[in-house]
Amino acid sequence: MKRIIFFISIISAAVLSEKAWAGHNPGHIEFGIGVGFSYSSLSPHGEWIQVETGLRVWRPLSIHSYWRPYQIGRWVWTDYGWYWMSDEPFGWITYHYGRWYFDDYYGWVWVPDDVWGPAWVEWRYDNDYIGWAPLPPYATFSISFGLRYTTHWAAPVHYWNFVRYHHFGKHINHKHIVTTSHTRRLIRTTRAGSTYEVNNDRIINRGIDISTIEQRGRIRISRVDIQDTREQQGERITRSNRSGNTERIEVYRPSRDEMRQSIERVEARRSNRSLSIDANKNEQQKNVLKNNSGERVLRSPVKAENQNSQHNVQRNTRKQEQQRDEEIKNAERPRQSTPRIQERNTQQNRKEMRRELIQRYEQKQNSQPPVVREGIQKRMERPQQKTQAPQSDKSETEKRSGRGSVRRR
Repeated sequence: MKRIIFFISIISAAVLSEKAWAGHNPGHIEFGIGVGFSYSSLSPHGEWIQVETGLRVWRPLSIHSYWRPYQIGRWVWTDYGWYWMSDEPFGWITYHYGRWYFDDYYGWVWVPDDVWGPAWVEWRYDNDYIGWAPLPPYATFSISFGLRYTTHWAAPVHYWNFVRYHHFGKHINHKHIVTTSHTRRLIRTTRAGSTYEVNNDRIINRGIDISTIEQRGRIRISRVDIQDTREQQGERITRSNRSGNTERIEVYRPSRDEMRQSIERVEARRSNRSLSIDANKNEQQKNVLKNNSGERVLRSPVKAENQNSQHNVQRNTRKQEQQRDEEIKNAERPRQSTPRIQERNTQQNRKEMRRELIQRYEQKQNSQPPVVREGIQKRMERPQQKTQAPQSDKSETEKRSGRGSVRRR
Protein backbone atom coordinates (compact mmCIF):
# COMPACT_ATOMS: atom_id res chain seq x y z
CA MET A 1 0.00 0.00 0.00
CA LYS A 2 2.85 2.37 0.83
CA ARG A 3 4.43 1.71 -2.53
CA ILE A 4 1.21 2.56 -4.35
CA ILE A 5 0.81 5.83 -2.41
CA PHE A 6 4.44 6.73 -3.11
CA PHE A 7 4.06 5.99 -6.81
CA ILE A 8 0.88 8.09 -7.05
CA SER A 9 2.59 10.99 -5.28
CA ILE A 10 5.43 10.93 -7.84
CA ILE A 11 2.96 11.06 -10.73
CA SER A 12 1.02 13.94 -9.19
CA ALA A 13 4.24 15.87 -8.58
CA ALA A 14 5.25 15.43 -12.23
CA VAL A 15 1.84 16.64 -13.43
CA LEU A 16 1.93 19.67 -11.11
CA SER A 17 5.44 20.55 -12.29
CA GLU A 18 4.28 20.48 -15.90
CA LYS A 19 1.35 22.77 -15.08
CA ALA A 20 3.60 25.16 -13.18
CA TRP A 21 6.08 25.22 -16.08
CA ALA A 22 3.22 25.80 -18.51
CA GLY A 23 2.08 28.80 -16.49
CA HIS A 24 5.52 30.43 -16.72
CA ASN A 25 6.20 29.51 -20.32
CA PRO A 26 4.22 31.74 -22.71
CA GLY A 27 4.69 29.22 -25.50
CA HIS A 28 3.00 26.34 -23.67
CA ILE A 29 -0.75 26.08 -24.18
CA GLU A 30 -3.11 23.31 -23.21
CA PHE A 31 -4.04 20.86 -25.94
CA GLY A 32 -7.47 21.16 -27.46
CA ILE A 33 -7.76 24.92 -26.91
CA GLY A 34 -4.35 25.93 -28.17
CA VAL A 35 -4.68 25.26 -31.89
CA GLY A 36 -7.51 27.62 -32.75
CA PHE A 37 -5.26 30.60 -33.44
CA SER A 38 -3.14 28.62 -35.92
CA TYR A 39 -6.23 27.82 -37.99
CA SER A 40 -7.00 31.44 -38.80
CA SER A 41 -3.32 32.36 -39.22
CA LEU A 42 -2.44 29.57 -41.66
CA SER A 43 -5.59 29.53 -43.78
CA PRO A 44 -4.33 32.20 -46.25
CA HIS A 45 -1.21 30.14 -47.00
CA GLY A 46 -2.72 26.67 -47.40
CA GLU A 47 -5.72 24.48 -46.69
CA TRP A 48 -6.98 22.60 -43.66
CA ILE A 49 -7.94 18.97 -44.10
CA GLN A 50 -9.89 16.81 -41.68
CA VAL A 51 -8.47 13.33 -42.14
CA GLU A 52 -9.54 11.63 -38.93
CA THR A 53 -12.15 12.21 -36.24
CA GLY A 54 -10.84 15.14 -34.24
CA LEU A 55 -7.58 15.32 -36.27
CA ARG A 56 -7.11 18.24 -38.64
CA VAL A 57 -3.89 18.93 -40.51
CA TRP A 58 -2.69 21.85 -42.57
CA ARG A 59 -1.11 21.56 -46.02
CA PRO A 60 0.91 24.38 -47.61
CA LEU A 61 0.06 25.41 -51.17
CA SER A 62 2.14 26.93 -53.98
CA ILE A 63 5.31 25.01 -53.13
CA HIS A 64 7.82 23.25 -55.39
CA SER A 65 8.04 19.49 -55.76
CA TYR A 66 11.46 19.46 -54.09
CA TRP A 67 10.25 21.53 -51.12
CA ARG A 68 10.55 20.21 -47.58
CA PRO A 69 10.26 21.79 -44.09
CA TYR A 70 13.20 23.73 -42.63
CA GLN A 71 14.71 24.31 -46.06
CA ILE A 72 14.21 28.04 -46.73
CA GLY A 73 15.70 30.21 -43.99
CA ARG A 74 18.73 30.15 -41.70
CA TRP A 75 19.88 28.89 -38.32
CA VAL A 76 20.48 31.43 -35.56
CA TRP A 77 22.23 30.79 -32.24
CA THR A 78 20.16 32.12 -29.30
CA ASP A 79 19.53 31.56 -25.59
CA TYR A 80 17.13 28.82 -26.72
CA GLY A 81 19.84 27.07 -28.71
CA TRP A 82 19.50 26.76 -32.48
CA TYR A 83 16.54 28.81 -33.66
CA TRP A 84 15.15 28.39 -37.20
CA MET A 85 14.45 31.79 -38.74
CA SER A 86 12.20 31.04 -41.69
CA ASP A 87 11.80 33.12 -44.83
CA GLU A 88 8.25 31.79 -45.34
CA PRO A 89 5.15 33.63 -44.09
CA PHE A 90 3.80 30.58 -42.25
CA GLY A 91 7.12 29.59 -40.67
CA TRP A 92 6.64 31.42 -37.36
CA ILE A 93 3.92 28.87 -36.47
CA THR A 94 4.73 25.66 -38.31
CA TYR A 95 8.45 25.57 -37.38
CA HIS A 96 7.96 26.43 -33.68
CA TYR A 97 4.75 24.53 -32.97
CA GLY A 98 3.59 21.12 -34.11
CA ARG A 99 5.20 18.40 -36.24
CA TRP A 100 5.60 17.64 -39.94
CA TYR A 101 4.68 14.46 -41.77
CA PHE A 102 4.99 13.38 -45.43
CA ASP A 103 2.04 11.47 -46.85
CA ASP A 104 2.19 9.71 -50.22
CA TYR A 105 -1.16 11.18 -51.24
CA TYR A 106 -1.27 14.64 -49.62
CA GLY A 107 2.46 15.37 -49.52
CA TRP A 108 3.80 17.43 -46.61
CA VAL A 109 1.23 18.15 -43.90
CA TRP A 110 1.59 19.95 -40.57
CA VAL A 111 0.03 18.42 -37.42
CA PRO A 112 -0.77 21.09 -34.77
CA ASP A 113 0.73 20.95 -31.30
CA ASP A 114 0.69 23.24 -28.26
CA VAL A 115 4.33 23.54 -27.15
CA TRP A 116 6.55 26.31 -28.49
CA GLY A 117 10.19 25.55 -29.34
CA PRO A 118 13.07 27.19 -31.22
CA ALA A 119 12.83 24.39 -33.83
CA TRP A 120 11.61 20.80 -33.78
CA VAL A 121 14.23 18.78 -35.67
CA GLU A 122 16.71 15.95 -35.20
CA TRP A 123 20.40 16.30 -36.11
CA ARG A 124 23.18 14.31 -37.77
CA TYR A 125 26.76 15.37 -38.61
CA ASP A 126 30.28 14.26 -39.57
CA ASN A 127 33.52 16.10 -40.32
CA ASP A 128 32.22 17.80 -43.49
CA TYR A 129 28.42 17.94 -43.38
CA ILE A 130 25.65 18.81 -40.95
CA GLY A 131 22.02 17.78 -41.44
CA TRP A 132 18.59 18.16 -39.85
CA ALA A 133 15.17 16.58 -40.38
CA PRO A 134 11.71 17.64 -39.09
CA LEU A 135 10.35 15.65 -36.17
CA PRO A 136 7.25 13.52 -36.90
CA PRO A 137 4.00 13.54 -34.89
CA TYR A 138 5.32 10.45 -33.08
CA ALA A 139 7.89 12.66 -31.30
CA THR A 140 6.54 14.36 -28.19
CA PHE A 141 8.20 16.66 -25.66
CA SER A 142 7.62 16.63 -21.92
CA ILE A 143 9.11 18.79 -19.18
CA SER A 144 9.72 15.69 -17.06
CA PHE A 145 11.10 13.28 -19.64
CA GLY A 146 12.25 15.43 -22.52
CA LEU A 147 11.88 14.24 -26.11
CA ARG A 148 10.61 10.73 -26.74
CA TYR A 149 9.04 8.65 -29.55
CA THR A 150 5.81 6.70 -29.23
CA THR A 151 6.99 4.22 -31.88
CA HIS A 152 10.17 3.23 -33.69
CA TRP A 153 11.09 5.99 -36.11
CA ALA A 154 13.91 6.54 -38.59
CA ALA A 155 13.56 9.66 -40.73
CA PRO A 156 13.45 8.78 -44.47
CA VAL A 157 15.89 10.22 -46.97
CA HIS A 158 13.55 12.95 -48.23
CA TYR A 159 13.19 14.33 -44.68
CA TRP A 160 16.86 15.34 -44.40
CA ASN A 161 18.63 18.58 -45.30
CA PHE A 162 22.43 18.25 -45.43
CA VAL A 163 24.74 21.20 -46.09
CA ARG A 164 28.43 21.91 -45.65
CA TYR A 165 29.52 23.67 -42.49
CA HIS A 166 30.40 26.95 -44.18
CA HIS A 167 26.76 27.26 -45.41
CA PHE A 168 25.37 26.75 -41.93
CA GLY A 169 24.35 30.09 -40.41
CA LYS A 170 23.71 31.68 -43.81
CA HIS A 171 20.48 31.84 -45.77
CA ILE A 172 19.75 28.34 -47.09
CA ASN A 173 17.61 27.14 -49.96
CA HIS A 174 17.35 23.99 -52.09
CA LYS A 175 20.52 24.88 -54.03
CA HIS A 176 22.68 24.38 -50.94
CA ILE A 177 21.14 20.99 -50.04
CA VAL A 178 23.03 17.89 -51.21
CA THR A 179 21.46 15.43 -53.64
CA THR A 180 19.28 12.49 -52.62
CA SER A 181 21.95 9.87 -53.41
CA HIS A 182 24.51 11.79 -51.36
CA THR A 183 22.01 12.17 -48.52
CA ARG A 184 21.45 8.42 -48.47
CA ARG A 185 25.18 7.85 -47.92
CA LEU A 186 25.41 10.55 -45.25
CA ILE A 187 22.60 8.99 -43.22
CA ARG A 188 24.65 5.80 -42.94
CA THR A 189 27.98 7.46 -42.14
CA THR A 190 27.00 10.40 -39.88
CA ARG A 191 26.23 10.28 -36.16
CA ALA A 192 23.29 11.71 -34.23
CA GLY A 193 23.44 15.08 -32.52
CA SER A 194 22.17 16.26 -29.14
CA THR A 195 18.52 16.39 -28.16
CA TYR A 196 16.38 18.92 -26.31
CA GLU A 197 16.52 19.98 -22.69
CA VAL A 198 14.89 22.49 -20.36
CA ASN A 199 16.85 25.22 -18.61
CA ASN A 200 15.21 28.05 -16.65
CA ASP A 201 11.79 27.29 -18.15
CA ARG A 202 13.27 27.37 -21.65
CA ILE A 203 13.32 24.58 -24.22
CA ILE A 204 16.89 24.40 -25.49
CA ASN A 205 17.68 22.96 -28.91
CA ARG A 206 21.34 21.98 -28.45
CA GLY A 207 21.78 20.31 -31.84
CA ILE A 208 25.47 20.45 -32.80
CA ASP A 209 27.94 22.29 -30.61
CA ILE A 210 28.59 25.81 -31.88
CA SER A 211 32.37 25.47 -31.45
CA THR A 212 32.35 22.40 -33.72
CA ILE A 213 30.50 24.29 -36.44
CA GLU A 214 32.79 27.32 -36.22
CA GLN A 215 35.93 25.18 -36.33
CA ARG A 216 34.94 22.91 -39.20
CA GLY A 217 33.19 25.61 -41.20
CA ARG A 218 35.81 28.29 -40.47
CA ILE A 219 33.03 30.75 -39.69
CA ARG A 220 32.08 33.00 -36.80
CA ILE A 221 28.57 32.75 -35.35
CA SER A 222 27.28 35.46 -33.03
CA ARG A 223 24.53 35.09 -30.46
CA VAL A 224 21.14 36.67 -31.21
CA ASP A 225 18.64 37.71 -28.55
CA ILE A 226 14.97 36.71 -28.67
CA GLN A 227 12.38 39.20 -27.47
CA ASP A 228 8.62 38.69 -27.23
CA THR A 229 6.40 41.18 -28.99
CA ARG A 230 2.64 41.74 -28.89
CA GLU A 231 2.41 42.69 -32.54
CA GLN A 232 0.75 39.94 -34.53
CA GLN A 233 3.38 39.83 -37.23
CA GLY A 234 5.01 36.48 -36.60
CA GLU A 235 8.76 36.93 -36.31
CA ARG A 236 11.36 39.34 -37.70
CA ILE A 237 15.02 40.29 -37.23
CA THR A 238 15.85 43.82 -36.13
CA ARG A 239 19.00 45.73 -35.15
CA SER A 240 19.27 46.44 -31.46
CA ASN A 241 21.99 49.15 -31.33
CA ARG A 242 22.90 52.32 -33.21
CA SER A 243 25.62 50.74 -35.29
CA GLY A 244 23.25 47.98 -36.35
CA ASN A 245 25.76 45.19 -35.77
CA THR A 246 23.76 43.29 -33.14
CA GLU A 247 20.70 41.39 -34.33
CA ARG A 248 17.55 40.68 -32.37
CA ILE A 249 14.58 38.42 -33.16
CA GLU A 250 11.14 39.70 -32.25
CA VAL A 251 8.81 36.75 -31.80
CA TYR A 252 5.06 36.81 -31.39
CA ARG A 253 3.85 34.02 -29.11
CA PRO A 254 0.08 34.18 -28.56
CA SER A 255 -1.34 34.27 -25.05
CA ARG A 256 -3.77 31.69 -23.75
CA ASP A 257 -6.77 33.90 -24.37
CA GLU A 258 -5.74 34.39 -27.99
CA MET A 259 -5.17 30.68 -28.41
CA ARG A 260 -8.63 29.90 -27.00
CA GLN A 261 -10.32 31.05 -30.18
CA SER A 262 -12.83 28.47 -31.37
CA ILE A 263 -11.64 26.14 -34.09
CA GLU A 264 -15.19 25.68 -35.37
CA ARG A 265 -15.07 29.06 -37.11
CA VAL A 266 -12.54 27.79 -39.63
CA GLU A 267 -13.75 25.39 -42.27
CA ALA A 268 -11.70 22.26 -42.98
CA ARG A 269 -12.10 20.26 -46.17
CA ARG A 270 -13.18 16.71 -45.48
CA SER A 271 -10.76 14.22 -46.89
CA ASN A 272 -11.80 11.46 -49.26
CA ARG A 273 -8.75 9.47 -48.25
CA SER A 274 -7.26 8.69 -44.83
CA LEU A 275 -3.80 9.83 -43.79
CA SER A 276 -1.07 7.18 -43.66
CA ILE A 277 -0.07 8.28 -40.15
CA ASP A 278 -0.87 5.83 -37.36
CA ALA A 279 -3.39 7.70 -35.18
CA ASN A 280 -2.92 5.20 -32.35
CA LYS A 281 0.75 6.17 -32.12
CA ASN A 282 -0.01 9.89 -32.25
CA GLU A 283 0.29 11.36 -28.77
CA GLN A 284 -2.38 13.95 -29.42
CA GLN A 285 -4.96 11.26 -30.15
CA LYS A 286 -3.72 8.68 -27.68
CA ASN A 287 -3.15 10.36 -24.32
CA VAL A 288 -5.29 13.51 -24.47
CA LEU A 289 -9.07 13.63 -24.82
CA LYS A 290 -11.65 16.38 -24.64
CA ASN A 291 -14.75 15.74 -22.59
CA ASN A 292 -18.00 17.61 -23.00
CA SER A 293 -16.91 20.48 -20.74
CA GLY A 294 -13.67 21.03 -22.68
CA GLU A 295 -11.41 20.00 -19.78
CA ARG A 296 -8.12 18.20 -20.26
CA VAL A 297 -8.23 14.46 -19.45
CA LEU A 298 -5.20 12.18 -19.26
CA ARG A 299 -5.66 8.59 -20.36
CA SER A 300 -3.97 5.90 -18.23
CA PRO A 301 -1.33 8.08 -16.52
CA VAL A 302 0.34 5.10 -14.83
CA LYS A 303 0.91 3.43 -18.17
CA ALA A 304 2.17 6.68 -19.68
CA GLU A 305 4.54 7.08 -16.76
CA ASN A 306 6.09 3.69 -17.42
CA GLN A 307 6.47 4.36 -21.11
CA ASN A 308 7.98 7.81 -20.65
CA SER A 309 11.02 6.77 -18.64
CA GLN A 310 14.40 8.05 -19.70
CA HIS A 311 15.78 4.53 -19.59
CA ASN A 312 13.46 3.40 -22.35
CA VAL A 313 14.34 6.43 -24.45
CA GLN A 314 18.07 5.78 -24.14
CA ARG A 315 17.61 2.08 -24.85
CA ASN A 316 15.60 2.78 -28.00
CA THR A 317 18.24 5.26 -29.15
CA ARG A 318 21.00 2.68 -28.70
CA LYS A 319 18.97 0.10 -30.64
CA GLN A 320 18.52 2.51 -33.53
CA GLU A 321 22.25 3.24 -33.64
CA GLN A 322 23.07 -0.49 -33.56
CA GLN A 323 20.64 -1.22 -36.38
CA ARG A 324 22.18 1.53 -38.52
CA ASP A 325 25.69 0.20 -37.81
CA GLU A 326 24.63 -3.30 -38.86
CA GLU A 327 23.11 -1.94 -42.06
CA ILE A 328 26.36 -0.15 -42.85
CA LYS A 329 28.41 -3.31 -42.25
CA ASN A 330 26.07 -5.43 -44.37
CA ALA A 331 26.25 -2.87 -47.16
CA GLU A 332 30.07 -2.84 -47.11
CA ARG A 333 30.61 -6.62 -47.01
CA PRO A 334 29.53 -7.35 -50.59
CA ARG A 335 31.75 -4.50 -51.87
CA GLN A 336 34.81 -5.91 -50.10
CA SER A 337 34.24 -9.53 -51.20
CA THR A 338 33.45 -8.78 -54.85
CA PRO A 339 37.10 -8.53 -56.14
CA ARG A 340 38.04 -11.84 -54.50
CA ILE A 341 35.03 -13.59 -55.95
CA GLN A 342 35.83 -12.25 -59.42
CA GLU A 343 39.46 -13.42 -59.15
CA ARG A 344 38.36 -16.91 -58.13
CA ASN A 345 35.86 -17.09 -60.95
CA THR A 346 38.55 -16.03 -63.45
CA GLN A 347 40.95 -18.75 -62.28
CA GLN A 348 38.24 -21.38 -62.46
CA ASN A 349 37.27 -20.28 -65.95
CA ARG A 350 40.90 -20.58 -67.10
CA LYS A 351 41.22 -24.09 -65.70
CA GLU A 352 37.98 -25.17 -67.30
CA MET A 353 39.06 -23.75 -70.68
CA ARG A 354 42.38 -25.59 -70.47
CA ARG A 355 40.67 -28.87 -69.64
CA GLU A 356 38.25 -28.39 -72.47
CA LEU A 357 41.07 -27.81 -75.00
CA ILE A 358 42.91 -30.92 -73.83
CA GLN A 359 39.77 -33.00 -74.09
CA ARG A 360 39.10 -31.70 -77.60
CA TYR A 361 42.63 -32.58 -78.70
CA GLU A 362 42.38 -36.09 -77.27
CA GLN A 363 38.99 -36.63 -78.86
CA LYS A 364 40.36 -35.49 -82.20
CA GLN A 365 43.25 -37.98 -81.98
CA ASN A 366 41.10 -40.85 -80.81
CA SER A 367 38.41 -40.18 -83.40
CA GLN A 368 40.61 -41.73 -86.23
CA PRO A 369 40.26 -45.57 -86.84
CA PRO A 370 43.12 -47.94 -85.75
CA VAL A 371 44.14 -48.81 -89.35
CA VAL A 372 44.61 -45.18 -90.26
CA ARG A 373 46.61 -44.57 -87.11
CA GLU A 374 48.93 -47.53 -87.89
CA GLY A 375 49.43 -46.30 -91.46
CA ILE A 376 50.35 -42.87 -90.18
CA GLN A 377 52.82 -44.37 -87.73
CA LYS A 378 54.51 -46.50 -90.50
CA ARG A 379 54.84 -43.46 -92.74
CA MET A 380 56.47 -41.62 -89.93
CA GLU A 381 58.90 -44.53 -89.30
CA ARG A 382 60.02 -45.01 -92.98
CA PRO A 383 62.02 -41.77 -93.24
CA GLN A 384 63.89 -42.74 -90.08
CA GLN A 385 64.89 -46.15 -91.60
CA LYS A 386 66.05 -44.52 -94.82
CA THR A 387 68.29 -42.12 -92.95
CA GLN A 388 69.79 -45.00 -90.94
CA ALA A 389 70.41 -47.35 -93.98
CA PRO A 390 73.43 -45.52 -95.58
CA GLN A 391 75.29 -45.59 -92.31
CA SER A 392 74.94 -49.37 -92.04
CA ASP A 393 76.10 -49.90 -95.66
CA LYS A 394 79.13 -47.74 -95.09
CA SER A 395 80.11 -49.67 -92.01
CA GLU A 396 79.86 -53.00 -93.91
CA THR A 397 82.10 -51.76 -96.77
CA GLU A 398 84.68 -50.61 -94.29
CA LYS A 399 84.70 -54.02 -92.65
CA ARG A 400 85.18 -55.76 -96.01
CA SER A 401 87.99 -53.45 -97.04
CA GLY A 402 89.70 -54.10 -93.77
CA ARG A 403 89.58 -57.88 -94.26
CA GLY A 404 90.99 -57.61 -97.78
CA SER A 405 93.94 -55.59 -96.61
CA VAL A 406 94.78 -58.20 -94.03
CA ARG A 407 94.74 -61.04 -96.51
CA ARG A 408 97.06 -59.19 -98.90
CA ARG A 409 99.64 -58.83 -96.23
